[in-house]
Amino acid sequence: MDAVIHIPQNELRDAIDYCWYHESGNMQLSTYNIPFLHQELIINFGGHFSVTGAAQPSFQYSRQGGVSGLYTQPVITRVKGHYKALGIMLKPFGLYRLCGFAATKLSGRLLTLTDIWGASAVSLTDALEAAELTTDKFRILEQYLLRKARPQTIPEEVLALQDQGSLRKGHISANISGKLISSKKYIQSCGEVFGMTPKKYVQLSLVNAAVAQIAAQPEMPLTEVAYDQGFYDQAHFIRIFKSFTGITPSKYKYAVQRGLTHATFPNVIFDTAL
Repeated sequence: MDAVIHIPQNELRDAIDYCWYHESGNMQLSTYNIPFLHQELIINFGGHFSVTGAAQPSFQYSRQGGVSGLYTQPVITRVKGHYKALGIMLKPFGLYRLCGFAATKLSGRLLTLTDIWGASAVSLTDALEAAELTTDKFRILEQYLLRKARPQTIPEEVLALQDQGSLRKGHISANISGKLISSKKYIQSCGEVFGMTPKKYVQLSLVNAAVAQIAAQPEMPLTEVAYDQGFYDQAHFIRIFKSFTGITPSKYKYAVQRGLTHATFPNVIFDTAL
């Protein structure tokens, strides 16, 4: 599945990594998706397009769109029939940064565009569907988001989790030491921005780093991957990895070696029989 990618060249880049559009004829596809570090918005103009996970009810994407927060459990995506969808890969804090929408509202469920932006979302989807050129769809989407933008400042201590996250005990105290933010406020801010505790977010980040490393270097021993990513030992690595992905690191490595992972997005596995 190769989509047309568009990277905003304006202030939307503070909240969005990229937008995508993909259209294809009759498609039958089922993928196993390891939680990734993006919030995602998808509008489906085609046939069946659903996402199912153990931690949330099944959701079928439609013209009303669907917005997901950061997952903490794997989900299965199924596509059947004409595939015609447009999406936004938001940064982990994207909706909060863009419009002040708390990530806690996305916990365990997907919301429609109307849930987030009200009735004006209907005119957006009408305009997107009517636009014939992909470039016009991206332009319409950007203009709408810029009109709706209510940029919020994210505490630097919260943003620091992306680069300075650690599994060591006392990390929260160390991260806010000497700063004008209490532990309670720090944890509360992480919930609003990421939809989870600092510890959970760090664990998810390190699992994603491990996934990327295994995909890029499948010949590397998993013990080395574990230590590279800051896990205490192999048992700790396996336990945390499986808690988010539903599979062991060795099973994921096996999928990589069999060529079953997406070439540019290794969190996607094309064989659900794991």
